[in-house]
Amino acid sequence: MKAKEVTILTGFLGAGKTTVLNAVISKMKDTRFAIIENEIGSESIDAGLIIKGDDDIVELNNGCICCSLNDDLFEILNNLWDKKDSWDHLIIEATGIADPANIAHPFLTMDQVKRGYDLKRVICIVDAELIEDQLKERPEAIQQIAFSDSILLNKIEKVSEGYVKELQAVLKTINPFAEILVATKEDFQIRKMFSRERFANFYSNPKPVVTPKGIFSLGNGNTEKQPLMAASASHNRHEHSDIETILLKYKESLNIEELEHRMMVFLILQSANVYRIKGIIYSHVFQSRLVLQTVGKSLSITLGENWLPDEIKETKIVVIGKDLKLYGFDKMFRTCLYPESEHQAD
Repeated sequence: MKAKEVTILTGFLGAGKTTVLNAVISKMKDTRFAIIENEIGSESIDAGLIIKGDDDIVELNNGCICCSLNDDLFEILNNLWDKKDSWDHLIIEATGIADPANIAHPFLTMDQVKRGYDLKRVICIVDAELIEDQLKERPEAIQQIAFSDSILLNKIEKVSEGYVKELQAVLKTINPFAEILVATKEDFQIRKMFSRERFANFYSNPKPVVTPKGIFSLGNGNTEKQPLMAASASHNRHEHSDIETILLKYKESLNIEELEHRMMVFLILQSANVYRIKGIIYSHVFQSRLVLQTVGKSLSITLGENWLPDEIKETKIVVIGKDLKLYGFDKMFRTCLYPESEHQAD
């Protein structure tokens, strides 16, 4: 039987996740949802605010599933699978302080979970009025934005139209491959959020981000003296926090075994300041692109869509974190490249 679709709904405390979830249930009446509602306290509040319909709503209380991937989650997934004919799509609403990477971990790395559940997207709800302060003070907010595929800018009625545009640029710089959507009281952009799947924007070249009023310092922020060998490289730094984004591209084919080895060593020993690494990998050994994702200190490399006959085959990797060394990452990935002579026939 085909695996069930999964969506993770994340966002910092008070961003409006439950309101958006209710809108999803109301608008997508043709979809039967199963919902895992995660709260830290032993008493459920948010679950009582969810519209009750024909949906299966499971409360997972007294523990954040991003911190404790214990038997509770796997038991819930098993129970839901036993009732798989009664629902179509699983939504996990995370706590406001959850790291969605840890919630995604079993769906991306565990074969027994992947057989039944297909993580299609991570949606982050952002409070337009509070997000700037949250980015300065709370690393959880950064992690939530960095891991998401779609970001919904909520509560825009509390800020000016110009500030909304500034925030869109800020969010795009933190996560250049996410789709940034703007909510209104009448429209939460639900269809757009649920039509997108993971890594959709990796398939096209990202356009330069024009940031109003100098909120971000864009362009090549690298100040290191060593020469770079990547076909394209950029290092973007946020002026008001320690968030940084590195984008690297390579036209040469990558050795996947070497990449996996070096990435695992890096994740174990040197990844303390890295919130997220994700990429589309070109290796001439495979007909399809490969999807690379880090989930905490774990690595996931899976098959993606096939390359099209006339498509430019190249690797694109984005790194999001703080105190990032552009040359160090470039050196690590360059050591995984095949000599050009070995794949020129491709």
